Amino acid sequence: MTVDIWIEIFLVAIILILLGWILYSGGGSRHRKLQQEIAAQREELRVLREANESLRNALGISEEGKLRRYQEIFQFVRDLESLRAAIAGSTISQKVLRDKYGEVQGAELLQKIMDARPNIDPAVKRRLADEILVGEAGRTIMKSLDRGASIDRAASAAGMPLIVAKGQIRRLQILGYLDSRLKPTELGRRALE
Repeated sequence: MTVDIWIEIFLVAIILILLGWILYSGGGSRHRKLQQEIAAQREELRVLREANESLRNALGISEEGKLRRYQEIFQFVRDLESLRAAIAGSTISQKVLRDKYGEVQGAELLQKIMDARPNIDPAVKRRLADEILVGEAGRTIMKSLDRGASIDRAASAAGMPLIVAKGQIRRLQILGYLDSRLKPTELGRRALE
């Protein structure tokens, strides 16, 4: 009987060993395979990052260069917003612009702001200036005035109160988008496109 118990224990041990080997060896190979795939993906990512960096350097665009370009655009937009606020009567904005660009006003100041940022594409500068300083309401007013509408009708077409439309027209005249006869100048016509 003792031999039968030892044989049973021995067979149970062999079964457990075989079962463990089947379970863990299959799982182990899957784990190794996944680890190899992760390592291969990391290597590919490293190669792509190096290629990306070398392309950026070849194009002359680094992270630092991008950041500087964006900062320059943000500063340009800030100056345009200050110009808009200064024309509306903000003394703080007038002081900031006077300190930065001197004692110039209106279209001359707009030109100085545009010239102060030579690294920004001129078409981008012009489009940003038109969008910030003229906007959709200003374009609607200029189109209405160009067709011969009165200021009241132009304000109505733009969907704004008359007093706000008059302020918009005043800003457009100061910046050189409208002439004294309330007709779009060449600058104004470009903004309408």
